[in-house]
Amino acid sequence: MIAELEAQLIEPAERPFRALKHQIQKMTDSAAARVPSGAIAALNPPVPMMVWVTALPRHTADIPRTPTLARMSPSWRRLAVLVLVAAFLVPAPPAAAAALSDAGFFGRWSAGAWKVGPRLNYAHAGLKPVESAVKAGDYALAKQRLLEYYRARPAIEAGGLSHTTWPGALELTSSHIWTLGSGEVYIKTLAFGPGEKTVTADVTSSITSGKPGFFLMSRYKDAVIALVNSRSKGSGKPTLRLTLADGSVKTRHPTHDTYIWAAHPGNVYGTKYYMQVSDQGTGPFTGETRKAYLRFDLGGVTGVKKAELTLTGTADTAKDIMLYGNAETFDEATRTWSNTVQNTFSWEGDPGGFDWKLPGGADKEYLYQLPRFYFAGPLALEYQKTGNEQHARTLINLMTDFIKDADAYDADQGAGSYPGNLHAARRLHNWIAAYEILRKSPSLTPEANTAILKTMNRAGLHLQVNVNGTPNKMQSQKITLLHASVYFPEFRVAPAWRTNAADFLSAQLNDSTYADGGYKESTDAYLRGYLRQYVDVVAFMQRNGITFTATAKLRQLGRFLMDQSYPSGYGPAYGDSDSLDLRSTLAKLGELLNDPELLYVGTSGKSGEKPAHTSALYPDTRVAVSRSGWTADDSHLRINADRGNHSHPDELAITAYAYGRPLLPDMGTFTYSTDARAEWLRRTTEAHNTIEIDDQPQTSTAAGGISHLITNSAFDLIGANTESSAGAHHERSVLSLHSGLWVVSDRLKPVGTVKQHRYEQNWHFAADANPSIRSGTEATTTAFATGANLTIVPADPAEVASTLRDGYYAPRFYSVENAKYASYVKTTTGQTTFDTVLLPSKGAADTSVTVERLPVGTIPSHEATALSLNGGAGVYYKSWTTKAPRAFGSYAFDGKLLYADAGSIVMVDGSSVERAGAPLVKAPAAVKDLAVTFGGDGTVRIDGSGLTASTDSAKAIGIAAPNAAKVILNGKVVPFERAGALIYAAA
Repeated sequence: MIAELEAQLIEPAERPFRALKHQIQKMTDSAAARVPSGAIAALNPPVPMMVWVTALPRHTADIPRTPTLARMSPSWRRLAVLVLVAAFLVPAPPAAAAALSDAGFFGRWSAGAWKVGPRLNYAHAGLKPVESAVKAGDYALAKQRLLEYYRARPAIEAGGLSHTTWPGALELTSSHIWTLGSGEVYIKTLAFGPGEKTVTADVTSSITSGKPGFFLMSRYKDAVIALVNSRSKGSGKPTLRLTLADGSVKTRHPTHDTYIWAAHPGNVYGTKYYMQVSDQGTGPFTGETRKAYLRFDLGGVTGVKKAELTLTGTADTAKDIMLYGNAETFDEATRTWSNTVQNTFSWEGDPGGFDWKLPGGADKEYLYQLPRFYFAGPLALEYQKTGNEQHARTLINLMTDFIKDADAYDADQGAGSYPGNLHAARRLHNWIAAYEILRKSPSLTPEANTAILKTMNRAGLHLQVNVNGTPNKMQSQKITLLHASVYFPEFRVAPAWRTNAADFLSAQLNDSTYADGGYKESTDAYLRGYLRQYVDVVAFMQRNGITFTATAKLRQLGRFLMDQSYPSGYGPAYGDSDSLDLRSTLAKLGELLNDPELLYVGTSGKSGEKPAHTSALYPDTRVAVSRSGWTADDSHLRINADRGNHSHPDELAITAYAYGRPLLPDMGTFTYSTDARAEWLRRTTEAHNTIEIDDQPQTSTAAGGISHLITNSAFDLIGANTESSAGAHHERSVLSLHSGLWVVSDRLKPVGTVKQHRYEQNWHFAADANPSIRSGTEATTTAFATGANLTIVPADPAEVASTLRDGYYAPRFYSVENAKYASYVKTTTGQTTFDTVLLPSKGAADTSVTVERLPVGTIPSHEATALSLNGGAGVYYKSWTTKAPRAFGSYAFDGKLLYADAGSIVMVDGSSVERAGAPLVKAPAAVKDLAVTFGGDGTVRIDGSGLTASTDSAKAIGIAAPNAAKVILNGKVVPFERAGALIYAAA
């Protein structure tokens, strides 16, 4: 680190000293250890040295070379840097935000020497004409020569654009109209007026992509108000005409429609005959801004081939209205300007254009994502494709407008660092790729070219030294810095960027993962992006001769994502996520690392080799996954006690998938805004498949973890616990039978024994699950129109208050739907339990399932619990305490866990199972895990850890199998001996 700082000071100082502060903060005491003996005393104030330090210029454009420092010995250079450290410990007035001067970029030459060092390496081939103009003091000519150089320079790999398409980018960005995210997608502009007019728009793409709502906004800022008929109007109501695959046609009117008005932010207009649409003035909105919203209920409608929206409206003169598809539910009786988080804003007609700040009422991500220039890709690529200079001019003008505004906003590197690390990285990433396309455009002037290059240089300096604790942000910074180092060899600092970025990216994987390989941010969507960026950058490094040394750690992290993925290849969407297809990332990672298992999962089994394991435990990450296999119809259950950035208060929450469908999904995120629905999804424990205690969200940083995962070919047993609620300690046990059944046991141990606590166990479903609760058993069943369903059966229906409650489901960012969830509440003192059977079905939910609690002598259920399933056809038992011989129903067992039915026996840490006094299993010692499955053809399958073939009745396990004809032990046929009703085949 010290050596890196030395290099930066010896070279012409290419950055303000305040930027060095970030690196200095990372220096350790080892740096001081390398200073010559006795030299530390020099830090105690010899005045001349402190004068030398404080005399250094403050602004980057005016920093001179420091030849004296260059001539120092290595040890004394380290000392000088440490002196700078001391100087930075003294607070100083904040530097003012300012643009980078021409002298600060090109350098200032006087009297045969550089008085201000250039940021360009004039020794680089082709830059001599630029240097000559600078030395002559002609910066205008230098800018012209620099543009000529870049226009003539051979192509260099510039990296990719973050987005190749963005709805409305070509049509609207030039007018300074932009939409955050994908929740509102521009469709087209409709023309109303003069007078009444009916217009029809093809909205098929919106409907088939899951956006059954619409949003209307003025295209231009003018005084004209459009009045669009609402559903309350007697005639001319908004109509959605749907043509289905079978040729039939259905029509729908909105279930909700309204408008919002900035001048009256608390008013509701849901019952008005007309929806008003208007916008005028400067800035993102004024008191005259009015926007309209419509929502259609398409429940039960499938196979849409064509969709047309018809609207009738009136305006005094011609009025253009933008139509957007919308993926958000709302209530017309409550929607107002104040409670609507808006994602689309317009600066159309404003001479200043975008101000690159956060509009009032917007999702805070608007401030971050607009300056990332996601629209640069569509504009640059369209220019590349068509040669239409309008697109080049639009993008260049937006870049220079941003520079002009943002140079005054950020005191670090001006527009280069605004509004922060990740956003500066995303923007520079896009600007580099766009610049490769724009550099030959006639619309790129010498002045604009220089401004853009200055800002990209400043951005790189910011990314080199900025420190952030979030893995995905740091990774993005260094990836962009690496691209900049390759693309801009003309920058003097490029070699330092290259070394800094390459070293960091190899080391970063250790910092961003736990020892078990799990990712420290609790979100599979961010992990997918993190790995995808590694796939791309490692390939980039290989193409450019840059060494990457962390392939083993990258493989381990890829395996972690593979284990989290549903059998369908999609992510479970835990934390701040939406459910994304992970397969392409896994496949590319498999190709890059030559990993056949990643390739198998990434290609849905078309290539590679099936993973040797199914279930997985990540004890450091505090996650366990039970999986029956790797095909789309297999089952998958995930339980977590994780923590970290982007986590939700969801300790011990379950997500469950079977037969091709998420049956207990995570409910998603929606947005990072303060919208009440997003706050519920992200901030409450109630919104997750776990137990909320005393109506309070959990503290996800609290103690807890996965205590065990016992794996067997036939089942998994997971134990987990958390201290995340102040009121009680929560333990959760999950028995996962790969034959298709989950049993969830919860134990709650309050801090005291007197105070009453409220425990709410919640089970969440997708919006189209149509759940219902059956009176008496209080079982919840889903009723999806097609495919798999789920039955949830509580063991103590009389002791819980069961209800279906209203919640939300956000399958994608910026999309949210109303959804029902099942709530089971106990209010009690002392310890208590919940025991719940989860039964997935390939088709309709099984409504015949019954669960009855069996007494275990006089022992309470928080010490040992037993259940009778389906009138005695099955039995379940779990000991929460030290194991002991116990009886329940017709069974007796001496271990920790038992499940038995007519076709199977599952046992954990036991040696004896009896039914009605007859032995079912008899072992000479406790068996860690045992599963016995009885086939109708006489085949007996025995699975268990550490079992070996043996027919010695003194050592082997006796199993009641009077009809046994063949025994398969852990997948291999073995001999067996019969002794009465028992067979002996394994020990």
